[in-house]
Amino acid sequence: MSWADMVSDARKGRGLLRHARTVLKGILSIRMPVFRPLAGALYAERELRHTLWPLFLKIMYREPLMRYRCDHIGRSLYLEGAIPQISGNGSIRVGDNVRIGGRNSWMVGFKVSDGAELVIGNRVNIGYQNQISVAKRVSIGDDTMFAPNVQIYDNPNHPLSPAARLRHEQFAIEDAEPVSIGRNVWIGSGALIMRGVTIGDGAVIGAMSVVTRDVEPATLVAGNPARVLRDIADPTTAGHLLDTPVVDRDAG
Repeated sequence: MSWADMVSDARKGRGLLRHARTVLKGILSIRMPVFRPLAGALYAERELRHTLWPLFLKIMYREPLMRYRCDHIGRSLYLEGAIPQISGNGSIRVGDNVRIGGRNSWMVGFKVSDGAELVIGNRVNIGYQNQISVAKRVSIGDDTMFAPNVQIYDNPNHPLSPAARLRHEQFAIEDAEPVSIGRNVWIGSGALIMRGVTIGDGAVIGAMSVVTRDVEPATLVAGNPARVLRDIADPTTAGHLLDTPVVDRDAG
């Protein structure tokens, strides 16, 4: 008799497995008594392990590897998970008090590149699963924050010519254009920043936006392609940008 036949008979109340469901329910209903001193010790061990093991990985493994790969890293680097997956042989410079989320992917330098450079300022917060692709230069200003899943490309990543793509050729370096992101910029989740874009200080990029042209300072943009929605008052006050009132350009 096959397993399927045995299961079918059990559902009809016949065969070897007819009591299996009752037995399983009985097993799952068993509750072990709590011996509090032992349970407390095990709970404390769990909490300590969850705290100390990531700290050990950061101090002894992750941060040394990150510092080895980068040309410069400032004080108080905070890695929320594993170091970014970094490919290419370009230069990476990271400022002070930078926070980097898990599962980042950075491509810094291609075969066609000469001196590709990724520059990250002070107090920058790079969110979870960001992707940065650099053939020439990408710079990120102080106090800028990225939400998860942001993508930045200073290059087309592949040649425009179908024949060249079919031959698996690289794009021409002339097709790459540097990306410059100013200070105290907020970039929303899933935003895509394309080559040649300059984003001014204090700007806000809405979630899922595709930025294909320059963004003026203290401006909120959103959409695909991103367009200006409104100005943001008092762009010079770092840390209070999102708390200030906004003025709609179309209101008057």
